[in-house]
Amino acid sequence: MSSARAWTWREAGPHDRDAQCQLFNTCFRKQKGVDTFVWKYERNPHGPAVGRLALDAAGRIVGAYSYVPRRFRRDGQRIVLAQASDAMVAPEARRQGIFTGLDDIVCEATGALGVPLAFAYSGRLSYTGFLGNGWKDIGRASVWRYRYRSERGLLRLGRIAPLATLLAGPQDALFARRDRRRFAAGELRLQRIGRFDDGITPLCEACVPARGLVGERDAAWLNWRYVDNPSRRQECYLLPGKAPGPPAGLLVAEFVDGNAFLVDHLAADEGAREALLHDFARLGWQRGMHEATALLFDHHPSVSLLARQGWTRPLHRKLFRDIFPFIVRPCRADAGAADEDIRRWLLADGDRDAEHMSA
Repeated sequence: MSSARAWTWREAGPHDRDAQCQLFNTCFRKQKGVDTFVWKYERNPHGPAVGRLALDAAGRIVGAYSYVPRRFRRDGQRIVLAQASDAMVAPEARRQGIFTGLDDIVCEATGALGVPLAFAYSGRLSYTGFLGNGWKDIGRASVWRYRYRSERGLLRLGRIAPLATLLAGPQDALFARRDRRRFAAGELRLQRIGRFDDGITPLCEACVPARGLVGERDAAWLNWRYVDNPSRRQECYLLPGKAPGPPAGLLVAEFVDGNAFLVDHLAADEGAREALLHDFARLGWQRGMHEATALLFDHHPSVSLLARQGWTRPLHRKLFRDIFPFIVRPCRADAGAADEDIRRWLLADGDRDAEHMSA
């Protein structure tokens, strides 16, 4: 279908995955394979992506944009929302309104399917464009860090880093003494698994809040998101509950290039949450990581536990390094404004549009 612009657009389909992959790698300087886009756009158990392509006068694909469906529980009731994904415009075709135009087109098509709201963790390159095109920044997620070694934290200090590194040796000795005392004794309670099965359902259902919004989790979605994604970077764990009952918690983590990422977690109660977070930090220590990170909003129930367990966040947080904006856009006139309160959203790092957390 044509638009009244210098470019035209059409619906994206399975035959476009190669072109979408090439455009993604050009725009974001990545080296993704086509399987990433087949996985994300076609195999999602919550439904296929709503995707549109921009074409130049010669019919070449110069832009692409998709909304990926995600089932949520809103005040306990099932609802489908949409996650903005892969807004990209070829360098030679920029400043023609392709990004904002495709955003409008995809948003309208998604709303016509009955989806009321789109959401995203905005990246640096698209943030200003989003806010100028009907999106609203409703909150910032903070990166919490647990440091096993001081080097990375000191390097983030910028120009004073060379002076600060004089403290690295004594600081690392303190970290090592703390972690030996904290992690050396006792057994790891987390048990690694290869896949999730339907036994995870009672835990997922028990963790749905009576009020607010949370992305729906079940075996199908967890396996698609964390087990079957093309990167294979995530590791999945269960915290056993009382036999013969369901597990007391689940945890998904990445251990890559010296960083332990807390990707996702659910806990049946406060005791299970404390055990999950402790054992995650312990896994990072056992793997020889430099630091562990968790991206969470201030109202998340794990934040107070992280603080008690020795995690910290920078006093002066840098946008897109230490804090990340969460944005929403209505897809329908009847979307309402109640869900623009970030305190209603219970989100994990794995709720971002990212195949993996590491670079």
